[in-house]
Amino acid sequence: MPNCRVCDVELVVGESWPNSFKNSKYYICRTCNRENVNKRFNERKLKAIEYLGSKCNKCGGEFPHYVYDFHHVDPTEKEGKLSQMRKTTWEKMKAELDKCVLLCANCHRIEHHGNDNGEINDE
Repeated sequence: MPNCRVCDVELVVGESWPNSFKNSKYYICRTCNRENVNKRFNERKLKAIEYLGSKCNKCGGEFPHYVYDFHHVDPTEKEGKLSQMRKTTWEKMKAELDKCVLLCANCHRIEHHGNDNGEINDE
């Protein structure tokens, strides 16, 4: 069995190494693969946040990346979830971002609830 090219751990098919990788020339364990995927996802989200102005479009606040949501202005034009577009090209992602505004989590919830007056609506 080969070793992971990142952390040098011995790869065991089915445990540290998925069966789908057994004919692959890219020997990387599940842990290192997951870390790489998360790193690419975070980099892509940071780029998208910067593309949309790096602050909440409603309250103007600047927050850490994990607080921001991408809100589609017209939901009928939505072609996909931005969170699932990490494997697509930047051009396709930009096309979807152009239909969105950047909102902090609080403003996004208020936007979808549609009730700014603070009343609790149990309906």
